[in-house]
Amino acid sequence: MDRRQFLHGTLGAALTGPFVAARPLGAQASRTGTTQVPAPALRTTRRLILDANARSLQWIRQPDDVAQAAIEMVCGGVCPTVAAAPAHIDSAQVAEALPEFVKRVRAHGLRVTQIKAPALRTVTDPHAEAIIATAAQHGITHYSIGGYTYDLAKPLRPQLDTIKLRLDKFVRLNQKHRITLTYDTVAGAASVGGVVLDLLPVMRLFDPQYIGFHWDSGHMALHGDGMWETLMRLAGPYVAAVGWRDRGWVQDLGLKGEGGPYAGPSPRVEPLVTQPDGTAVPGAPGSAGRGNSGLPGGRGRGARGGGGRAGAAGNEEGGPAARGRGGPANSAGAGSIDADNPLYRSIEGEMPKRPIGGKNAKGGGWSAPNVAMGTGIVHIPHVASVLADIGFNGPSELQSEYATLAGAQTGADAITMPRQYVIGMLKRDVITIRKSFQMANCGLEI
Repeated sequence: MDRRQFLHGTLGAALTGPFVAARPLGAQASRTGTTQVPAPALRTTRRLILDANARSLQWIRQPDDVAQAAIEMVCGGVCPTVAAAPAHIDSAQVAEALPEFVKRVRAHGLRVTQIKAPALRTVTDPHAEAIIATAAQHGITHYSIGGYTYDLAKPLRPQLDTIKLRLDKFVRLNQKHRITLTYDTVAGAASVGGVVLDLLPVMRLFDPQYIGFHWDSGHMALHGDGMWETLMRLAGPYVAAVGWRDRGWVQDLGLKGEGGPYAGPSPRVEPLVTQPDGTAVPGAPGSAGRGNSGLPGGRGRGARGGGGRAGAAGNEEGGPAARGRGGPANSAGAGSIDADNPLYRSIEGEMPKRPIGGKNAKGGGWSAPNVAMGTGIVHIPHVASVLADIGFNGPSELQSEYATLAGAQTGADAITMPRQYVIGMLKRDVITIRKSFQMANCGLEI
């Protein structure tokens, strides 16, 4: 075959191939006379069970009532909390209280495969082995112990070496009782394991059957630019459990309307005077020949109120002086900082607004509060897809801790809103997660 024949043949194959592939299998079979190729098998969907975190239901005391609330939330299980009151199960009474609680919840057709233990630091902590042994004896496969914190004033490597020795003892205890420790991923510079990469090498010294991360979706989403996905894929089989939480970024620079991007020049206003409670109010109008810093006697730069370039600017612009009040609003001059007024709103034409209250030096006033599922920065369908990719098959629970849950978010034993409202909000979170898994179409469902 010469070069021209070769190119002609490959070009024809390239052009006709997609159309042949697009025909139904039966049409291809009849044309070629071959046996019809069976259709590929449909992908099976694996279901994960979402548990209600009993901490948000501590205002309900009886296990049967907790189970009923979980059913109303359309959860498939309950994750009991073992801790001091108002937890449902007192650590000191775990051997008697946990089996009865688990029995009553399971009687309603719900699953109990994980517990939230108190913040255990070593296997010799009070009630540590009793909690682990009792849980394992009653069909619980995972327990969470919280997490460690760094002393950032000291080298971190020796601290990790100490933590490795502690976790080794937990793993030995887990091997004895056939149970898995799940370690919380908490946000913050001092949180051991919050960035995963510090603790993952330690985790890899042990069998993931006995230790892994309790992946907090909200905390991990705070890693910028999708870094949570890289970390989850690296952790792989060491993602032992998932806690569903959402968080959202909020900026507060001290005054209403001062957060977010620059919105353009602001109307001319008087200086703002800081009050004892931290709020700010407009200062007193200035007048020609006296300071108008908003403070009695026109202290500091305000004493130049009526004169100089600033005063001329006030008259030309039709400012306070032109209206008979004398002097510009900011006696120190447009665009400058009035030393007598640490909180100051910008003058018309000034660009840009300066950060308020000095918070630009403290992180720009940013925080990331807990929010309802689906209203923050957690991309639930994407998380579901990555969980499918890494073969996740562990327990998960709802960790709703946003401020509008009437006290349920803090584990309170009483709520300030009707039961229907709180259960309804929690149910909304569950349905949001479930629908997001359906959107992902990744082979996992909740």
